[in-house]
Amino acid sequence: MDAILGYMIAIALSMLSIGQFYQWQASGMTNVQTAAAASQQVIYNKAAAQYVQDNATTIASLATPTVPVTITTAMLISAGYLPNGFSVTNVFGQAWQLQVLQPTAGTLQSVVQSTGGRAISDTIQLVQIAAQAGAQGGFVPYAGQNGDATMSPANAYGAYGAWKLPLTNFTNPGSGHLVSLLAFTGVSANNSYLYRVQVPGHPELNNMQTDLGLTDQGGTMHNVSGAQQISAQSLQALSSGSLAVPSITTANGKVITWEQVGEGGVLGLKGTNGTSVYLESLNGTFRLVNSAWSQTIFSVDQSGNVVAAGTQRLGNVATPNTACAQNGTQAGNADGSGQQLVCLYSVWKPIGGSLQRFGYYTAQHGTGIPKPTCPAGGTPMIVVTPSNFSVDPTTVVNYGAWGTGPWTVYIMDGSNAAIGGATATVGVYCGY
Repeated sequence: MDAILGYMIAIALSMLSIGQFYQWQASGMTNVQTAAAASQQVIYNKAAAQYVQDNATTIASLATPTVPVTITTAMLISAGYLPNGFSVTNVFGQAWQLQVLQPTAGTLQSVVQSTGGRAISDTIQLVQIAAQAGAQGGFVPYAGQNGDATMSPANAYGAYGAWKLPLTNFTNPGSGHLVSLLAFTGVSANNSYLYRVQVPGHPELNNMQTDLGLTDQGGTMHNVSGAQQISAQSLQALSSGSLAVPSITTANGKVITWEQVGEGGVLGLKGTNGTSVYLESLNGTFRLVNSAWSQTIFSVDQSGNVVAAGTQRLGNVATPNTACAQNGTQAGNADGSGQQLVCLYSVWKPIGGSLQRFGYYTAQHGTGIPKPTCPAGGTPMIVVTPSNFSVDPTTVVNYGAWGTGPWTVYIMDGSNAAIGGATATVGVYCGY
């Protein structure tokens, strides 16, 4: 009999241990759910707050005091504020969303909510989740929750009475759901930040609004590297610095360099073949120096005097005996012959005069003289000048040339007979 009684007592004690085990197991599962829901809520709160800050201007254009803007979890994931693997629901199957009102112009009020799914019926767990989510965490209570008659499902409450928010103008997810009250955000709150990444719809967030210095408190100067293009109104290289870039393009601006050599400020330009030319202000004289820095190849002084070390080539833009605008202007003949013209009394004339000699010959009777090739505008001409001759009884000597070019020189007496031994000098010209 004693053995049977002992056996029954042992069975009873075993049943008590199993009941406590299941109770501890259920409590552990609740704690895991609480921690998972709270940590997910914290992550969502941070993403939501950043989204509102970055997109405040756009949200403010849509939100009103009574109609909120709703941002879904999918939108936050798509915009990169939440990772791709982030679950759209919590452990209770409740879907997260963000709603933003604009109670007053320029001020945004943001609320994170869990909607749908299974309502959290354990009121102690509901409060614990909100508490673990931090100061922003809250919940929608059941009416008179935990014996508190002030608790109303028309409001959301922060854990331990941290805050109270009427849900009149927000979507009310109902009792047993989670809510986070984010800080009020000014529409211009993000204007003082410079973003290193593009913010859609907000180019102003990538623009400096004051001078930018790259010298730290210890006096160390730092570099800017990897720039594709720098656009500036003024670009200065200080006395102890240098500027090395593939090319500089200026528009309505200027490039300033300080003294780099003893003679004065220098700007060097290097060609693709490696040959350079240097521009320098030498005590007020602008000059170009060759690649070897051994010769001034061109210069203009303060009086406007120009010196070129080599030849000059004028544009072929003028036609002889046509009008020109500025006396003293020089140009090349438009036919490309190389003839140089000058604007003389408002008419283009060859330099050297209107009669240009193109050949000189010594001739006898019957000598052929070739016609000169005249640049455009010129007329071939010939001048025959006696050199020596003898006079026959007719006492007549005739000098001249037959033809219009080429010509044949004649030297004849009064009987139209050739005078032997007589010579002449012949010049051929182009007349203008």
